[in-house]
Amino acid sequence: MQTFASITHAIENIPGSTFALEAEEPLLSTLREMAVALDGRWIALRPGDKVLYHAAAVFACNYLVTLVKMATDLWQAFGASAPQAVEALLPLLRGTTNNLENVGLPNCLTGPIARGDSGTIEKHIAALKARAPQLLPAYRELGQQTIPIALAKGRIDQAQAGHLAAILDRTD
Repeated sequence: MQTFASITHAIENIPGSTFALEAEEPLLSTLREMAVALDGRWIALRPGDKVLYHAAAVFACNYLVTLVKMATDLWQAFGASAPQAVEALLPLLRGTTNNLENVGLPNCLTGPIARGDSGTIEKHIAALKARAPQLLPAYRELGQQTIPIALAKGRIDQAQAGHLAAILDRTD
């Protein structure tokens, strides 16, 4: 499971990657050895699992690019260039992936939903309605998907989660 934007980057990115293996013995053992020889990890998939495995990669990789594009579009709404936005967002993205690696899910979640900060969510929705309405459906859906992570982290309770969900559901 790795992204290959170029051959050079592919070679650099392989160590530490996870290889999905769908095979029976003795081929499975050979494939495991190859994954380990490439300094990777492996996971054995059952027939039919590969599509979900790939969909997971699309969420984590391709859609991350889409989310960054959406964020850079917001930066352009207040006069910053796309390259300037990417430069500013990269340290945040690195910090997020470091938090994922170091404290894991759900503890790595930060931000207004993790804090139960409904006022900030309401301000975001108002600003998006006024200046970037095309991004509002994605903001609402991602917010809804984030609430269970915040609950699992233990920083919000069911009442706060319900209040946040109601705010994100409103279409006024």
